[in-house]
Amino acid sequence: MKVEIENGNTQLEGFIDALVIKDSFWVVLIEAKQYGFSVLQALPQTLAYMMANPNVEAPVFGMILTGEDYIFVKLDRQLGQYALSRKFTLVNPQDNELYDVVRVIKRIMSLSS
Repeated sequence: MKVEIENGNTQLEGFIDALVIKDSFWVVLIEAKQYGFSVLQALPQTLAYMMANPNVEAPVFGMILTGEDYIFVKLDRQLGQYALSRKFTLVNPQDNELYDVVRVIKRIMSLSS
């Protein structure tokens, strides 16, 4: 899906691709050619994909990523609520957070087994 977002005088273009790893874990990748494309700009589309999960009893998890920044989403359709993780980034000057991202993915995958 092609996404165009106008922000003041700047128009951002990119593509949002979705990949389902399991029925309860959705990954949405934002392909942006311009620096500064926020992972949160894909949140509405990600939630729409996650709502398509036919299992309404169990929470659905998602991950939105730009390749540099990562954020996790948990959707509880029974309560009609969603929650966001903090933003993980690969360009943290103190520590590369990729290992933290992998730990979260492993934890989500173990919950959905």
